[in-house]
Amino acid sequence: MRFQAVRLLQLCVASIPCVLAASAVAQNQWIAPTPEELHMTSISEVPGAKAVILNREEITDDDNHMRSRYMRIKILTDAGKDLGDVRAVYDRRSDGHGYVVSEVAGRTIQPDGTVVPLTGKPFDKVLGKDKENQYTVKVFTMPAVQVGSIIEYRYKVRWEDNLYFSPDWDIQETDEDLFLRKGHFLWKPTDKQLSHTSRGGRESYTSMLVWDPVLPPNTDVKRTQLPNGRQLMEVNVANVLPYGREEYMPPINSSYYHVHFYYSPYRTGQEFWSTEGKYWSADTNKFIGNSNFVHDAAAKAVAGAASDEDKLRRLYAFTSELENTDYTRQRTAAEEKSQGLKQTQSAEDVLRRKRGTSDEIALTFVALARAAGMNASAMVVTDRDHRLFNVNWMDMRQLEDDIAIVNYGGADHFFDPGSPYCPFGHLAWPHSDSAGVRQQGKDTVLAPTSGESYKYSRTARVADLKLEDGGHMEGTVTITFQGSPAVRWRQAALKNDEAELHEQMKKSLEEMMPGGSEVEVKSIENLKAAEQPLKVTYSVKGNLGNAAGSRVVLPADIFVAGDRPVFPHEKRERPVYFPYAQMVQDAMRIAYPSGFSVESAPTDDSVKYKTQAAYTQRSKQTGNSVTIWRDFLIGEFYYPLDSYPQLREFYSNFERKDHSSIVLKRTSQEKASVEKP
Repeated sequence: MRFQAVRLLQLCVASIPCVLAASAVAQNQWIAPTPEELHMTSISEVPGAKAVILNREEITDDDNHMRSRYMRIKILTDAGKDLGDVRAVYDRRSDGHGYVVSEVAGRTIQPDGTVVPLTGKPFDKVLGKDKENQYTVKVFTMPAVQVGSIIEYRYKVRWEDNLYFSPDWDIQETDEDLFLRKGHFLWKPTDKQLSHTSRGGRESYTSMLVWDPVLPPNTDVKRTQLPNGRQLMEVNVANVLPYGREEYMPPINSSYYHVHFYYSPYRTGQEFWSTEGKYWSADTNKFIGNSNFVHDAAAKAVAGAASDEDKLRRLYAFTSELENTDYTRQRTAAEEKSQGLKQTQSAEDVLRRKRGTSDEIALTFVALARAAGMNASAMVVTDRDHRLFNVNWMDMRQLEDDIAIVNYGGADHFFDPGSPYCPFGHLAWPHSDSAGVRQQGKDTVLAPTSGESYKYSRTARVADLKLEDGGHMEGTVTITFQGSPAVRWRQAALKNDEAELHEQMKKSLEEMMPGGSEVEVKSIENLKAAEQPLKVTYSVKGNLGNAAGSRVVLPADIFVAGDRPVFPHEKRERPVYFPYAQMVQDAMRIAYPSGFSVESAPTDDSVKYKTQAAYTQRSKQTGNSVTIWRDFLIGEFYYPLDSYPQLREFYSNFERKDHSSIVLKRTSQEKASVEKP
């Protein structure tokens, strides 16, 4: 759960009694289980569920600077017993403004009604630290948890008196994906005048309560005006299905049921994005700077360049040589201090250190381009691997990554120097077809980013195999990656040593090949050449086909023969969302022994989905070999829910072709011998 902190500006406001709805949390009461709850063994809404949330309640009380959480969970299977280990996440700040978890209480009720109270003491477990915070969980274990138990617990989180936190309500808790029978969420905002600290330490006075809801049908945020003028914000839900996982669905952070609340100094979204965009731009320009050191570095890098594009290519190559500490490691403050270095604050600092984070490197590229006389701008965008940009959610934190835009030749060109090995003039896929805030002259605007054609991301898989009489095969497989697939593997190489990279590549092919195949990575070419295709060569051997009398049955394409249906379900809850558009091309040549002939092979065929996706398969026999070609392209990354039936039909049609076979028949009575390669 995220909280947005604001500080008390005026303390001289009359105290108003806390008014909260009657609830188990507010009254510190337990709920007596019903006979139906005690004897429950499953729930019809979610067959096979490990547990069900019977009651859940969260109350945030600003004037008391605390949040209460209450849960009742019915354990249905052995897998559900791990829910008895409860983790309350909070952070301890070094400035003393952090949270304190208190008033932990709980009990376990057995199916026969026996009550076992929680007596064990909770303890702290540190998850991680940064410069200001120590992220911690308060852990406690419910007693005597077994299948059929009802676990019931509560705790409170409190914080420093001059801080106020607007809550986020995660109606669907995606970590566990449990059915929620009844949920109650309540926020009592303060009516005090508050000071909000935003980007760059700027302070403003809050004047509005703003929220962005994604809620179940027929559910809304209830806003109640009390007789004393105070407000209550409330959501009640019942019978909420688990979020669930579907094949290729949009990012969870954008689609699960939730409500984002925050105090805001802005009355409209336009006012928010305009003002906060200018703050971001000012801070960005301060980092970019106008340093003589940067100008000298740019001049040296572009010396002799014949055109604006040539200049940018040289600057992009120069920037790509900087160490990206998001993929290696960031130095601690002590390490920086030992080298006489302060915190990185400018593009000049990045160039002097020859290293920086992804965002710092992106802004350094903008600084170099400007120093070389180019019209260069920065843009901050949403990482659509995590979420989709939501203009109604007035929070700059949804914009995570910096990219660069340079205008030359009469057009804007997008660059992603902060994404290692992203080719010149392209964006890493989480930044393509995204959106965010970009600099435009002295102003900023909301804008989309450029997209990528399916032709950019291409994978070519070629198998050259030699078959023995009994169905054993040996040969080579060569896979060539371009665009997004190549970037993914190259970035994986930055985070792993050579042995681990080989192991990952080996496993990726083993998962495609028939079971029991032996795979070995023989060579990797162009691993560090971002503008060149990445080529991986394997040696393979194993059993390729099944012998049945005088026949041997072989898969038509070893790369997809073991694939399961991509969209097995007739009905779907969410749109289809692929990471990126792409093309996959397969070629498999099988040389078979003398004494055999091809009895049957897949016929040439093609399948299309509108103008957005296509599949072709064709075969050819030459001498004692047969070759199968398979081309598949998906031209869009997003397909609305109403297009799912047709998209699913397209996939089902070509998946049937993928599982067709080649049948070889013995043409002579003598057993042919085949010399191993």
